[in-house]
Amino acid sequence: MFQQLPSLNAIKVFESAARLNSFKDAANELNVTPTAISHQIRALEDTLKIRLFERKTRAVNLTKEGELLAASANHALQNLLSTVNQLKGSPRTLTISTTSSFAAMWLVPNLADFQQKHPNIDIQIRAEESLIDIEHDRRVDMVIRYGEPPKQLETHSLIHQPLIKESIGFFATPNYWKKHSEEPSSSVFFCTRWQNPNLPSLGIEETIKNVVTDETPSIRYFNDENLTAQAALSGQGIAFISQLAVENSVQNGWLTQGTGKMATSITGLHYYLVIPKRLQTNQAAHHFKNWLQEMLGKK
Repeated sequence: MFQQLPSLNAIKVFESAARLNSFKDAANELNVTPTAISHQIRALEDTLKIRLFERKTRAVNLTKEGELLAASANHALQNLLSTVNQLKGSPRTLTISTTSSFAAMWLVPNLADFQQKHPNIDIQIRAEESLIDIEHDRRVDMVIRYGEPPKQLETHSLIHQPLIKESIGFFATPNYWKKHSEEPSSSVFFCTRWQNPNLPSLGIEETIKNVVTDETPSIRYFNDENLTAQAALSGQGIAFISQLAVENSVQNGWLTQGTGKMATSITGLHYYLVIPKRLQTNQAAHHFKNWLQEMLGKK
């Protein structure tokens, strides 16, 4: 019945090269040489008597026939992997990519709740600021991003799920508030200047200046929200920061939100989940998505 099918190894090599759009990257993923990848692909093309890739000097591109086979190969290998994991009784693993600040300040502190509810699902977190090509990089299963979700929430290969729109307020240690409650103009303010230049301005500086009406406020900037929070936690000043980011610190009483003028808050941007359609029937991904929506829906 399956005598005419190429070898499973050839399909694995082709699927990796097609997904990563690179023989070199496929070689790194499969721990072989680029030459071995090239030979496997050439042998597969000879077997099928079709061209799967257009080879250029520094790049390879799928042909229409290659695109068709790549989609089928990816789907088949995903199903095969899922079945093998079930038979082995091995834990289902999800690799989640998100920003360093969201990972450190919200996801990691809350992850024990998910693990308690789903002990058979292993969550691996990649904290990074670079934009992951989740359509092709199978090392990452889901991405939690910050900004404005695309207007089109579903494409041919991706699903974008809005999670929460943040609120940004003033937070400091209880002792700092006691010392500066009557003279906010003498306070030091900490803000985050995003590494991503495409994120829109939220008018943070203008909000601080409206609170400190008599003088030019002292504002210090960090490029990571986690550092902004740490500066406030050390008692050095007031962080103008996402309430979601300092949720754990507020629950523990380490930071409190300001009162009076300092109770001012502004609406920030969204956190949203990106799921490749290849995982839309994956039960582990389904459970993690539902948990995120439930946890963040309480805010």
